[in-house]
Amino acid sequence: MVGATTAGLAGTAPAGAATGPGDPLAEGRERLDLAQSPDAIRGLKWRGVQLTQPPNPKFAVRFETRGLPYATAAFSLANNNLSTVVLRVANMGDLPAGTTRRQRDDEIIKLLRELHRQGVTTYLWKRQWFQRSGITISYQRPFTEAGADEFIDDMSRLINRARTEGIAGSLQGVAAIETNLNNCAELRERTLYVARGINSRTDNWLTSRTLLMPGAGMGPYFKGIHNGGEAWLTQLKAQTGYFALIYKHMRSQDGNVCELQSLNGRWDQAVGWDAARTPDQQIAFLRTTMGLSDLEWYFRTHRAGYPNHTHVVFWGDLGDGVAGLSARDGQPQWNYNTMRALHRLLVKTNRWHGYFFNFPFAREGATGQDLWRYLITVADDGSNTRRKNRAPNRSGTHEVWDEWHLWPQENAVY
Repeated sequence: MVGATTAGLAGTAPAGAATGPGDPLAEGRERLDLAQSPDAIRGLKWRGVQLTQPPNPKFAVRFETRGLPYATAAFSLANNNLSTVVLRVANMGDLPAGTTRRQRDDEIIKLLRELHRQGVTTYLWKRQWFQRSGITISYQRPFTEAGADEFIDDMSRLINRARTEGIAGSLQGVAAIETNLNNCAELRERTLYVARGINSRTDNWLTSRTLLMPGAGMGPYFKGIHNGGEAWLTQLKAQTGYFALIYKHMRSQDGNVCELQSLNGRWDQAVGWDAARTPDQQIAFLRTTMGLSDLEWYFRTHRAGYPNHTHVVFWGDLGDGVAGLSARDGQPQWNYNTMRALHRLLVKTNRWHGYFFNFPFAREGATGQDLWRYLITVADDGSNTRRKNRAPNRSGTHEVWDEWHLWPQENAVY
């Protein structure tokens, strides 16, 4: 069973837990100057209960716990040394009709409070196309301000509220995901715009915290990132305590909303669903076509001078896990070479150990994507029994629990 300790397993908070904002435990943690290097992130993603399936999924305001109270869910993570999570700040268009921003934010604060009590380091993440706001596309080259401004507003409001309620001590940083930018010139400009915008509304909160920004497109494109030179890193250092670029393994959106769509055919054949390539061949494609060699050179060159601002964090695949890092040659036997290529490139070669992928809680008896992306299963018989997910991963190479834990180990075999 997950968690040898029984406190909280029946749905109650552990004995002695703080009971709300203003209590001594909450105040004590708010005084901490929490500083987690991006390289130390061993993170899970956490989002609302999924109500409908793609291509237009809807999510509930409440975060997915498979029926566990938030206090029990947070305790279960801490009790199993799962000490870092990133909470999704949902787009309003992804929530049920009639949901207000206040309702969405209330739920985030409710869960953050329980994570804070357990000492779980927490980040906030939002999927935000930077050339649009909400679900209304307003695409103009290179971008409009709408998407970035919405991200700044959402994050700043939650940061300030957490500070007011005395629970920001565990809040380490914010992440923009799938920004849909065309190139790394736009990425560099928008990164500084976001950092300055959040600092202007939060009394410079980011100067002691972390900003995470993805590569161009949906996250895997870094060609030309080095053209910012030392000047860009110097400006970032003035605005953020830590900074990391995110690598997300996801092709660009179709529909002529991003210039990087032109690479999708090559992506599919080299590292995507249709790839039948060796790890070495896949690494070569990522370094050349997707610009990972530019990123490697840039951060290696400046690491000594900017040790807090030359990190890369792995964000998983298009499904927020790693089950999509398999190719379709010879179904149902899934090729695992993309997983091997990324681990070799990111972790073994460049020693970028930080990562966020997979979710916390699945229903006991789940199958497929509802099982491969989750670390803890919860019985649905009313007992709330939790167990580590020891089921085999999609490719049958590891147990799901071990697949996640192995990622930061440079000598891990995938």
